[in-house]
Amino acid sequence: MQTVSGTDQVVVGFDGSPAAESAVEWAAQHAKRRGVGLKVVAAVPWQYNGIGINAALPFHPRELAEELAEDGHKRALKILDETQVEVVGVAANAADALVQASESAGLVVVGHPSRSRVGQIFIGSVVYGVVAHAKCHVAVVPDGEVVLPGVRHSVMVGVDGSDAALKAVDIAADEAHRWGAPLEIVQTWVLSSMTVWGEGVSGTSMIDGEARFFGKQARESVARATAEAKMRHADLTVDTLVYEEHPARALVDAAQKAGLLVVGSRGLGGFERLLLGSVSRYVIQHATVPVLVVRR
Repeated sequence: MQTVSGTDQVVVGFDGSPAAESAVEWAAQHAKRRGVGLKVVAAVPWQYNGIGINAALPFHPRELAEELAEDGHKRALKILDETQVEVVGVAANAADALVQASESAGLVVVGHPSRSRVGQIFIGSVVYGVVAHAKCHVAVVPDGEVVLPGVRHSVMVGVDGSDAALKAVDIAADEAHRWGAPLEIVQTWVLSSMTVWGEGVSGTSMIDGEARFFGKQARESVARATAEAKMRHADLTVDTLVYEEHPARALVDAAQKAGLLVVGSRGLGGFERLLLGSVSRYVIQHATVPVLVVRR
């Protein structure tokens, strides 16, 4: 088998779970559309059993990882040629293995949520660990039928007026162009708790004034994002959504019929928060479509 390499390759984590199966199919389709290779990575950690470091384990982590990787390989070959797929099985922490693989990749794909033969390998902290520390963009693919962007399934991107948002718009526009899908740009806003509290003191004028201010800012943000997308791909169909709602719920609800939801990232603290800050875990946990986290 030919070794697949290059900084544009797609890397996908596989642990034998239904979500991982969806992730491999999604990753293979994206690798095919991009014209790049796919690397299937299966990682099973050494586990201390409380008896002793030399005690016999019911399975050898590397052997099980190689078996899992080969299973993922077979699934990928339903979409790609043999020369386009590389498999790696290692005895290691799953997040660490994927982050290391991300150093020579253009995209890392993980399934979420999942429970597999070897336990909750890709659940929770592993998914978020990869999102936080990968050196490239990360796609989180949920369980269920794989839906790809297209004429009937838009690429949706959340913006907030920041530079990170414009980077996400660039990537979202590229994905929409690549798949022949429309681009939807979403900006939401909410009134501050202080404004709502102040209603009892100052009446509705404070709320109305802040609502007009945030509404104006949101429309300007979407206008900038639209111009950015059109500058990148002039023939792109762009639709916009601007309304008052909590950003986490708004993105998850609005993206239910989308083919891909794109959000940006910032390096803010131990966990590199997503474009919309506190919505990060909510979006990854609750979105019913693949979420692409754009590395800044």
